[in-house]
Amino acid sequence: MLHVGQIDQQDVAPRSTCEPDTLVEPDVAVSPVNPSIQVAVAHDCRFATGGAVDISYAWTHDGGAHWQHAPMPGLTKAVGGVWERASDPVVAFGPDGSVYVSALVFDTGCPSGVTVSRSTDGGATFGAPVLVQKSTTCTVSDDKNWLVVDNQPNSPFYGRLYQFWTEFLSTSTGRSIGVPQVVRWSNDHGQRWSPTHLVTPQDENTQDSQPVIEPNGSVVDTYMFFGTQRAGGQGPAIIREHGPAVTAAAGSGVSMVARTSFDGGATWSARTLIAPNIGGGPAGIRCCLPLTAGDPATGHLYTVWNANGPGVLDAVELSTSADGQHWSGPVQVTSGHSPNIQYLNAAVAAAGGRVFVSYSRRDLTRPNLIQQELTWSPAGGATFAPPIALGPLSNLKYAAVAGGKFPGDYTGLSATPTRLTAAWCVSSKPPNPAATYHQTLYAAVLSP
Repeated sequence: MLHVGQIDQQDVAPRSTCEPDTLVEPDVAVSPVNPSIQVAVAHDCRFATGGAVDISYAWTHDGGAHWQHAPMPGLTKAVGGVWERASDPVVAFGPDGSVYVSALVFDTGCPSGVTVSRSTDGGATFGAPVLVQKSTTCTVSDDKNWLVVDNQPNSPFYGRLYQFWTEFLSTSTGRSIGVPQVVRWSNDHGQRWSPTHLVTPQDENTQDSQPVIEPNGSVVDTYMFFGTQRAGGQGPAIIREHGPAVTAAAGSGVSMVARTSFDGGATWSARTLIAPNIGGGPAGIRCCLPLTAGDPATGHLYTVWNANGPGVLDAVELSTSADGQHWSGPVQVTSGHSPNIQYLNAAVAAAGGRVFVSYSRRDLTRPNLIQQELTWSPAGGATFAPPIALGPLSNLKYAAVAGGKFPGDYTGLSATPTRLTAAWCVSSKPPNPAATYHQTLYAAVLSP
């Protein structure tokens, strides 16, 4: 391990009813051009009803020895922008070293959108955000964005940015029509964007696109599938960042599935199953979206999620694919623990034939305390080494709250052959004894 410690704290002044001193839901990326350059992002002053006052970003140019941080400019009204709140930050590098940060933006009414900001100096400064998508009607609500850049030199779409998000569609009376995954792309560093293309049929109920670029330029998108709208009946609720949850069609549970595009996002293959009946994490904690990563060298893909059950059955599981079309049976990443152990927010990264998985470990004999851990597989995900602890214990007593204690719906993990970086939020006793919250951003930088 090279460096581990706090890298960011609240950058903006609290506004309205946001929870002061809370950084939540981080993502992180390592530059493929210079692995000493890394950028992390997180919510800044979280609202319990969704979103944050702004997005904070942190950057290092010396491999994690020193970090600096600042608020994302021009995004929300707090920093000179036009939107009331921002959420769901995602960071990605392009093949020229450009840094891109995607964010969901919205007002407390219906308007919502997706933005992308670009940095040309390794994340030290960012330009004004470009509005990729904007919905001004209550019948279309944007949610859960994810950004990926084609860094594959043999791809016909080399350098293309793909912006995915979830669209909640309804009638004027509020009846749900469907919740599809959609995508737009840009070939000019995020300045201009294609029209919106459907990844899934409009009547599918879905959430959480996790796209990966294969060496030949094909795009594999894994996502959560809740059933089709026409099936009717009651089923699991699809959580969204602003507005009420949507109840999806009845079925046997939430599945993890995949589709592939071979033409740069214009059309998509039939749905293939990765895993049925996945879990959503422990009760009382909002967390635990599945995540997917690919190894750029081998083209192998890896998806992680929480199993569906109490205690040890909430183990972190992983499935592998060589092509995005065929997936292995689940491998239990976390094993050999007592039923008192639960796991939160598994993240995955892969490089050079090795697979890395991070997660938080919760011991129900001390339910407020969680420990960030990391394990790895030198065998392509077939078996995993005993985990190592990263950083200090986090105390959920001082964490943000949003439908439960809220460390975030996901955490960050990024790998190159020479550098691995994990980013997660740590809550601890506030410096001010009268304060309720204290949640900061940590990172661990390792040389795998």
